[in-house]
Amino acid sequence: MFDELRQLSDGEALFEEPEEYEYEYQVEDLGPPPRNFLGLTPGQRFVLSLLLLGTVIVMGLMGLMVTGKLAIF
Repeated sequence: MFDELRQLSDGEALFEEPEEYEYEYQVEDLGPPPRNFLGLTPGQRFVLSLLLLGTVIVMGLMGLMVTGKLAIF
């Protein structure tokens, strides 16, 4: 079995060498990467984060009042 493999490998090549191709690369100018996250300026992102923080605080307080862990009076 192994002798046959040796004979096969000593004979002709199983894989032919690939021809070398010359590719023409074209680089596209994409410009500078966008700097705004979600299309917002830094000031708008700050206001959005404050609104999100306020929403989380209000929802947390409402959850505590519903479960009876926090009483207003």
